[in-house]
Amino acid sequence: MSTILPWHDPLWQQMQRRWQQNRLPHALLLSGPQGMGKAIFAERLAEMWLCDKPLLAEGKPCGQCKSCHLFQAETHPDLFKVQPAESGKPITIEQIRSLIQFCSLTANYGHYQIIIVNPAEAMNRNSANGLLKLLEEPPSSTLLMLISHQPMALLATIRSRCQRLDFSRPDSRVIQAWLQSQMSSPFNVPLLLNLTAQAPLAARTMAQTDGMAKRHELFDSLAQLPTGKKEPVKVAEIWSQLEVVPVLQWMLSWTMDIIRYAVTKNTQYLVNQDSLQPLQHLAGQLDLPGLFDILDKQQEAYRLVTRNTNVKPQGLLESIAIAWVELGTLSKK
Repeated sequence: MSTILPWHDPLWQQMQRRWQQNRLPHALLLSGPQGMGKAIFAERLAEMWLCDKPLLAEGKPCGQCKSCHLFQAETHPDLFKVQPAESGKPITIEQIRSLIQFCSLTANYGHYQIIIVNPAEAMNRNSANGLLKLLEEPPSSTLLMLISHQPMALLATIRSRCQRLDFSRPDSRVIQAWLQSQMSSPFNVPLLLNLTAQAPLAARTMAQTDGMAKRHELFDSLAQLPTGKKEPVKVAEIWSQLEVVPVLQWMLSWTMDIIRYAVTKNTQYLVNQDSLQPLQHLAGQLDLPGLFDILDKQQEAYRLVTRNTNVKPQGLLESIAIAWVELGTLSKK
């Protein structure tokens, strides 16, 4: 049985009221940063809505009926999941055609047919257009849940046909208390949350793995590029051995902090509070228009990488590393 995470509670209560009042939409868009537990929430909703004898007062499935047993065994015939065949690959039109075929069937247990697409932004244009046709003429008793870390990457026509559940504004006291309870060793909890867009599950993963160490190594190598002490192609090769999405997220965070300090001379609103001295130093040394140019280059690289285009991350990282070296040269003139 899936767990309701504490910051999910307001949204969970909202969906339960809609269900009991028979006001469920045909399509939901669960949006927010990665690491908010959106997939966990969708699984719990599906389990609840497919249960034969849900415990309404407790807000959970019974866990004992045949439908619950099938759900727990991941063999429920009225649940259809769509996701990329491999990480980084798109959701294809063939997968959407299988989804549409599923919708043409009758529910086996007389409740709903539930579809979960995760992440929805992995759909290519053909598959997105195929899904749009289904959203335009939704079958009765079919509930579609789209999970998206980047909802603006979806077609506007898809977004407009879904009711949105926004996971991006959790109660800060709730998530800090939960994350603190998960820590086996001392960590700066507010810093972890700032580094992960206030996403508690992502913050926990960062604390429990070598994420912080990799981030420090990355920042150290980046900070040396404007000095000319590091070969950009070699540095980019090291970067490319890491996961490219967090690498670009960290770069964007640092660059925005450098620009913030260069403009305001105020450290209060900087995200990377554990790196104030080198950030301040770079802000004082580097050309501000050049920093904005690099920010644009990094944002474009992030857009390309996260939208499943056929780009080679190493090439993007090399161009960014070279730009940092060129910025250092420009700033010395």
